[in-house]
Order: sequence, then C-alpha cells, then structure tokens
Amino acid sequence: MNVLLLRSPTLDVPDKYEAVFRTHGYSPISVPVLETTLVHLEQLAERIAEGPSVHHFTGVVITSKRSIEAWGQAVDSIVAQSRESAIVQEVSSGNEGRTSWGSIPFYVVGEVTAEAARELGKRLPHGLGPTDVRGRSEAGSAEQLARFILEDGDVSESKKMLYLTGDKNRDTMSRILNQGGVGLEELQVYETRGSSTFAHDLEDALRRAGFVRCDGDDANEAWGWIVFFAPSAARHVYPTLRDHFFFRRLVDTGGVDELGHGRKEIAKVAAIGPTTASSLRDELGLRVDVVAPKPTTAELASAIVGFDSANHSVY
Repeated sequence: MNVLLLRSPTLDVPDKYEAVFRTHGYSPISVPVLETTLVHLEQLAERIAEGPSVHHFTGVVITSKRSIEAWGQAVDSIVAQSRESAIVQEVSSGNEGRTSWGSIPFYVVGEVTAEAARELGKRLPHGLGPTDVRGRSEAGSAEQLARFILEDGDVSESKKMLYLTGDKNRDTMSRILNQGGVGLEELQVYETRGSSTFAHDLEDALRRAGFVRCDGDDANEAWGWIVFFAPSAARHVYPTLRDHFFFRRLVDTGGVDELGHGRKEIAKVAAIGPTTASSLRDELGLRVDVVAPKPTTAELASAIVGFDSANHSVY
C-alpha cells in the first residue's frame, strides 16, 4: 500500500519517514509542499554595509540555515555593487577594527547552522561575515540558544543584537532575552509559502511510483494514505490532490468527495498531530482516519499500521 508524505524528503541521508514505512511493507512517496524564499535582502545589505557599531550591535542571532544563506547573498550584493560604506572601506584597507562583523559573536541554533555559518565566514571577505560562531550543539532550540546567550560572558557589557528571522518564528527568543535585559532588532529575511511546483512534482512522483487510476465506482480498496504535516500546507495542496484522489468527508456524501468524479482512487487521511487534524476537519471537511499520538516517525507509522490491521475489510 502507498503512503504519500506531504513533506520534503531528506536528501543527504536515508529519509527516516520513508525508511520506517518501508520496514512495515508500505511504498512511501515524498513530495515537497512548501518552499522558502529570501526576502528583505536590501535592508539586510544596508545593515551589513553600515557595520555593527552604527546600531551598537554586539551580536547576531541566527536560528536557521536560511538566515545564513540570506546573509551570504546580501554580502555578495554589497561586493558586486562596490557599495561605498565605512565597513567596505575599512575591510578593503585591512583596518576594520570594531566596525567588523568578525569582531562580534554570531549565536546560532544547532551544529548544522553553525557549520553553515563557519563555511560562510571562510567564503566572505574578512570582516563581512561570521568568524566567532557560538551556540552550536549546546543550543539546539531557540529557547536553549536564548539562555546560552544570557549565560555568555560577553553579553554583560552591552545589550543589543541583530536577530534574523523567518515569517513563522515564535516569540520565545525575544521574550527570554528581553527578560534578561538583552534587546533585539528583528529583521525577517525569509518566508515559507506553498510550493509553486507542487502540481508538477506530484504528477512526477505519482508517475515514477507507477500510479494508475481506476474508475471510482470500482475502487473497492483505497490507493493508500496521504499524510498531512501542517495546516497551511494542507490548504495549499488540497485542490491539487482532489484532481487525483477521492477523499472521504465528515458529512456523508455517498462515501467519497462529492466533487470526485472520473477516474480517481480513494485516499485515507492521516495527520501528524491534533492541530493539523483539526484543520483538516474544520476547514476542509475531511474525515481524518489517523492522528499520530506523538509527532514522530514511529508513532505515525504505528498508528497507520494499526488502523489498517483493524479495518482491512472496510477499505
């Protein structure tokens, strides 16, 4: 039986979701539903070109590799445009002093982000990128990083940092640091939106998986599962999914989606957690067959296997 995972697969190592479903005899298919776009790079470039001392920044806070990518692109634009600024002039003369971004710490979440920051620092002109990278494995979340910053000895002498964020960050970082007397200037540098290529990617994935449609009236068994991981993603992809699948609904309309005409397969619906499940029911009117007790690969797979074992004759 198939499992369509509406998420980006892990590319550099075996994907844990796909691996666990294969061990249970399922055929997993992963299709990305979201894409991240860098934004406000001009404002970031202005801040970088001015140097940290102009705004009295004593640190930079970064919680995502996307923010590292944004910093790199902003610096590239500065260099490409030969922007006349104090920091560029001082870097060129080799006398950057306290205006250098290399003179202040970059606080990052996790080793992956830290490694990206270190590599960026090696690539960029000295003084325009991270040199002193802190946090790393000691701070694997925003909360842990915030407390790490407060405990760091260099913070006591000044209390303002540049914080690069996305569009969905929580207030955990700013709340903890503000309570500890550290101010943040937040600048959003990336945003997450529905994938503009989802329809094409889905068609391609289903074709590679040997997807064959059959008449809806003859579909006595479900094609398999569609697993939703976030409410916003569900809203984005549902119209496209309905072009391929029948969906059972909360209101009885003969057992399948009332708009599901033609050659489509019945899909069972799973949600990674209660918030996503509520959105599927309340906003899309879908019947959710399985909700993972905990948002983990093992719990999700176990719930689906259990449902199929108990309801084999129903589908």
